[in-house]
Amino acid sequence: MNTIKLYHSDSYQREFAANAVSRNTIKQLPALQLDQTLFYPTSGGQMHDIGMINQVSVNEVIVHQGEIWHLLERSVEGERVHGQINWPRRFDFMQQHTAFHLLAQSFLRILLADTISSHLGEHLSTIDVNISEISSLDLESVERLANRVIWENRPVRAFFKRERQVPEQLLRAPVDTDQEVRLVEISDFDLDPCGGTHVRNTAEVGLVKIIAQEKIRGILRFTFVAGDRAYNEFQRSQAIIKRLKDELTTGSDKLLETVVKIVHDYKNEKRRASKFEEMAVEAKTRELTDGVKQDDVVVRLFENVDPGFTRKVASAAIKSGKGTYLLGSRNSSVALVFATTDKDLDLRPVLQAVTPEINGQGGGSPAFVQGGGDRSGGLARALEIAENQVVHQISSLKKGK
Repeated sequence: MNTIKLYHSDSYQREFAANAVSRNTIKQLPALQLDQTLFYPTSGGQMHDIGMINQVSVNEVIVHQGEIWHLLERSVEGERVHGQINWPRRFDFMQQHTAFHLLAQSFLRILLADTISSHLGEHLSTIDVNISEISSLDLESVERLANRVIWENRPVRAFFKRERQVPEQLLRAPVDTDQEVRLVEISDFDLDPCGGTHVRNTAEVGLVKIIAQEKIRGILRFTFVAGDRAYNEFQRSQAIIKRLKDELTTGSDKLLETVVKIVHDYKNEKRRASKFEEMAVEAKTRELTDGVKQDDVVVRLFENVDPGFTRKVASAAIKSGKGTYLLGSRNSSVALVFATTDKDLDLRPVLQAVTPEINGQGGGSPAFVQGGGDRSGGLARALEIAENQVVHQISSLKKGK
């Protein structure tokens, strides 16, 4: 049986009565099929409605084996039911869907670019456009055109093709003329086959804003928000700007200049810090490797340095010197790095034996292992145990030879 889609005739209707036609279990939930429904099922890039049927939550609405099914929180008894959709969610998707049509036509008019697909998500929506790049100027032109049509308060009308003849050249996407097709028209702007829910006029969209873009398989995907979502995005951005202004004690007119300067200074300081660290690594490496022979074991505990510094010293030591290096460091965290130039040694069991002392874990290759933990009080003991085990390994290898 084909369920009558009440949302096609009136997207603004919020409540309805219907007869239960069939019951099922889908996705381990009670599922109900009705003779008519206001609940839009996930399809055409638009997500499903939610709401209540006889005061039972409708968690999802899907098309299953060609029929519309309402997935419920629990079973609903009786043949006659009353349904009520979640209106804020419905209206939100109406805004997003009409905004998508506006953007698709705007991309077509500004760049002669076809829309490949769309997805209207819970929080963000996307439109995939058949272009590989776009200038900031062209993107602004697309947005301006879409918003201008919004502010012109143009009527939005949905109808079936049988209701009137439509010249094929006006359609943004081709249709199968042998089938009944529902079309959505934005007056004197866009005409497209669509089964989704839409606002009555473009002004109800309020605003559409593209907030991100990325290249996907050679085309561009644009993330956008419209209506209340666009307002929320504006509020979020304003809150960030206010926080920056307060932290930097500057006005809006100087904010960008101030932030750019801070970023520039930070990058310069980071480069200088990196250079100083390189010099410190070189100095510490020379100190550790000076006079070290192949069978020597060098043990060091570094205070107030991060694990990255310890790793760099260990790597440099085995590149420029001989011997085995058992290094530990503690700052906000505890780290162990063991490295050796002796190809016969295996430091993995050594690390495994000592990580309980620092309440940590780690791993690596036979010649280079590293681990971390949160018990700084056990670091000295861990190094002591590691030294004893390495010395024992070296001694055993010598005896074996």
